[in-house]
Amino acid sequence: MKAYKILTVGMLALSATACNSFLDVTPDNRTELDSPEAMKELLVSAYPRAHYYHVCEVMSDNVAERLVTGTHSRATLNRQMYMWEEGTETGTDNPVYVWTNYYESIAAANIVLEALENEEDTKEYAAIKGEALVCRAFCHFLLVNLFAEHYDSDKAGRMLGIPYCVKPETEAIVHYKRNSLKEVYDLIEEDLQAGLPLLQDQSYEVPKYHFTKAAAHAFAARFYQYKAEWDSVIVHATAALGNSPKSKLRDLRNPAQANGRWGDKDAYASKYFKVEQPSPFLMISAKSWWARDAQSFSLHFGMKKEEHGSLFMNKNVTGSPVTGTYATFFVISTNSSGSARMYKYDELYIRDAIGASSGKGYVVSSLLSGEEALLNRAEAYIMKGQFDSALEDINLYLGERVRVNNDDAYADFMRYQVDLAKIKAFYDGQEAYPDLQPFYSGTISEDQMSMLKCVVDWRRKEFMQEGLRWFDIKRFHLPVVHTFEVSGEPAITLTGDDLRRAIQIPSEAQAFGVEANPR
Repeated sequence: MKAYKILTVGMLALSATACNSFLDVTPDNRTELDSPEAMKELLVSAYPRAHYYHVCEVMSDNVAERLVTGTHSRATLNRQMYMWEEGTETGTDNPVYVWTNYYESIAAANIVLEALENEEDTKEYAAIKGEALVCRAFCHFLLVNLFAEHYDSDKAGRMLGIPYCVKPETEAIVHYKRNSLKEVYDLIEEDLQAGLPLLQDQSYEVPKYHFTKAAAHAFAARFYQYKAEWDSVIVHATAALGNSPKSKLRDLRNPAQANGRWGDKDAYASKYFKVEQPSPFLMISAKSWWARDAQSFSLHFGMKKEEHGSLFMNKNVTGSPVTGTYATFFVISTNSSGSARMYKYDELYIRDAIGASSGKGYVVSSLLSGEEALLNRAEAYIMKGQFDSALEDINLYLGERVRVNNDDAYADFMRYQVDLAKIKAFYDGQEAYPDLQPFYSGTISEDQMSMLKCVVDWRRKEFMQEGLRWFDIKRFHLPVVHTFEVSGEPAITLTGDDLRRAIQIPSEAQAFGVEANPR
């Protein structure tokens, strides 16, 4: 409930003006940022307040057409994303909703930063400035990786980015120009490097809902990963993970969180994204229907039993000298039509003073985590040719996620270490694991490619239904084929260099001068 109290306070601090400026909002006349407390209240709204999960998951290779009956209120969004079409609706979870809410969060950060210009340089104000800068960097980073092509060091100066907003708007109508991709990344790095040293974890009542040092380092690790600056990835991921990386991973061996055969699915979902979990570095609460849509059997395009089996139940890279099926600890169920669903999200509601629900569903989740930091560091070690260090991280992760799927209780867990030979035997030459084609692909050796496939495979499993698979699809130029086995429509393919990988700029933003993505 603390998360929702924080969220609503921040939302009340912002009010849209009559200016109709599409990328920005300003606080109303009653909001006076004349104290650290007032700035902190507004700064809560500088965090993302929308989820990209429905958009990213349905565009990815994690879904397929399913046999369903009846209609669904997100059916248009669901089909448009499966077809990689422009989103035409403005409701919750649609691309325009994500775009608008992220720029509103950027606006909140900018308002705080402007107010700080008139304040003394105290330790408390410095911490507020650091948080605002990192929030601004993070929201721009997510936007540019959704609505632009992926970073390429050789082309970034000529590629379209997004508008990078650093000042609150004061004019009634503002027309915006897109910065180049290089300019956006340079500005993100500038904000991140300036803000991170100023952060003070002790200033937060609930640290995991804010940019702590660990969360900012995890963000920096992903940022430099996308730029292929591997030394920086290792430095920041290590700073996020600390001296005991294992202690930063979600414990899925606990019976209350184990497979639905032994545990309660609803209880599993209610515990997955919690402050008490060691894994989340940055948690957010945002209005979204994804908690119900991710588990829905009535959306045409979603996870199917076949994908569930191949990803979570079939024999994986660990192998085994004994008979048995190998699976991860994630709770998944299927129905008779072949649809599958996971149990990660728990939908919550805003309630008024007397406890009545407003009917607005909110989803709490983690945007940065220990698992991601560990896998990102393993990838960086691979690209540095430090295979022993990479295997240490990979095996630490696998030891927490792989089990023998037998009928015994929890005492009979078995762990299997992998080495380069085992990884190559499993991934090399397999159609299910095509070669990765990042902008630096010319520097990747055969052994590095094999190990990268392993990390990318397990990152897909770990963050199923959390949207991160889409960013790997873009980053590695992986092709995606969407089939229509139910309706009989011809299959469609998103090639490795397909321009539709950059989500189209919403038409509402185009009306304010934001150049559309080429098609």
